[in-house]
Amino acid sequence: MKIVDIHTHLSSEEFNDDREAAIQRALVPCEALIDIGSGTSEEAHRRSRQLAESHSSIYFTSGIHPHDASSLGSQPKLREEIASFLKHEKCVAVGEAGLDYYYDHSPREPQLEVFNWQINLAKENELPLMIHTRDAEDDTMECLKDFEGKAVFHCFTGSQKLADFAISKGFYISFSGIVTFKKADELRQVFLSLPLENVLIETDSPYLAPDPLRGKRNESAFIIHTAERLAALKSLQLQEFIDQSSGNAYRLFDKMKPCRSGTIQA
Repeated sequence: MKIVDIHTHLSSEEFNDDREAAIQRALVPCEALIDIGSGTSEEAHRRSRQLAESHSSIYFTSGIHPHDASSLGSQPKLREEIASFLKHEKCVAVGEAGLDYYYDHSPREPQLEVFNWQINLAKENELPLMIHTRDAEDDTMECLKDFEGKAVFHCFTGSQKLADFAISKGFYISFSGIVTFKKADELRQVFLSLPLENVLIETDSPYLAPDPLRGKRNESAFIIHTAERLAALKSLQLQEFIDQSSGNAYRLFDKMKPCRSGTIQA
């Protein structure tokens, strides 16, 4: 297997000048990419879907980021559109959805309402939940305590308590380039505590480029640096770590089809 980048924003405007070239670079270390279609712009969801429809190696999600939660009330048709996109054969998850009390771009009450709405969407559609949480661990766990579906905490930077909660629920935890940063020792300790069966890997591009490329626009091709660091932390051969994390991705996102004979099955 090659790497599955479970969280990227290739459809965002940061890639408008070289998107196709970035995709081709990504497909050197990666065999599949999940583009995140979340926000309150209808175009964001549609761009993500169109990108997945035009590339056999790309899948997508649909949902509302917590930053945008307060804007959802002014767009009643958007809820219907998101729900309809979840039926698409290449839509593999709801989200990214969750709570962000660090920036508080939306008040907390609409964040909680929109997050719970998306939790219910995941239940109804039997899809995984792509979770974003920052400085909101207690409320996040409270919202998810009765959720029995599949989920992943993307770009994990949380506490050991949150990681233990995720594992107790059978959720997955995904690591980005942050885990390579010099001051991320606590995050690396959390990673070391986890069973490999619950670990995923992502770029969250165009953000959070890993060392030694920190400060550059991130892209999926850079994920190899994060994979090398995570494998070394667990004293694994790189290919062993890739096989495990990619296998985990296909188990979580079961609408995705694993690579066979060097191509992704559309």
